Amino acid sequence: MTTTRFAQLVIDTADILASAGPGEDRWWAINHVAQLIGANAVNAGAFQRSTKEIAWIRSSMDPLWLEEYEQAEFFEVDPLLHAAMTGNAPPYYAMADHERSGAVTGKLRDLHNAMMGYGYNFMIAHTWFDGDAGKCLAMSCRDDPQHMFGPGTARAFSAVSAMMAASLVAPGDELHEGWAYGLGWQRLLPQERDVLSHIANGLPEYLIAETMKVTEFEVWRLIRSASLKMKADTKEQALALAIRRGQVTP
Repeated sequence: MTTTRFAQLVIDTADILASAGPGEDRWWAINHVAQLIGANAVNAGAFQRSTKEIAWIRSSMDPLWLEEYEQAEFFEVDPLLHAAMTGNAPPYYAMADHERSGAVTGKLRDLHNAMMGYGYNFMIAHTWFDGDAGKCLAMSCRDDPQHMFGPGTARAFSAVSAMMAASLVAPGDELHEGWAYGLGWQRLLPQERDVLSHIANGLPEYLIAETMKVTEFEVWRLIRSASLKMKADTKEQALALAIRRGQVTP
């Protein structure tokens, strides 16, 4: 990739991301940028490095593939997913190269073959950490990005992916299909979010009931249902997970 072409890509990326609105507009702006460098889908997620807990994952891959991935539990052997959570996401991953090595067997081979069947032949990825919290952005390509852009591909992706990562937000309410592999992602109802927001502000249950004009029993029911959806043992844990997953703003 020539310097001029690289500079133009950075300018185009900045313009596209700057013109995007909030919420879903940012996500589709990121996908637009990905198309500029030859990607056919984008995967993004947030997680905790110490616990390897996934806060959220979203993808613009084919919904049929995402369903197959979930049902086959490919997340158990996905090398990119596990490498990302340790901060070692490979910047370049070619499915066919690993297949030819002869070291790939069993479920991992099934994963590679299935991905190539959908045209996800190559992956380029980058991971960032702020303390223990991490974000990863990975793009899939049908054609080898190194052939398209030459030795400047890694530099180009590193620059634009950092800009894209700054625009990444948790899926929140506007997500129509949520994927948090292996976690059973569920969206909170408005009243469940309201209860957790009041807890975040330090209100006890009886004051939450007065504020929301419901019974205290209803407040406890909403706390319980929110905790079940977040797979939390306590209301404090439910609140922390809801904030981390972008469903409640502290």
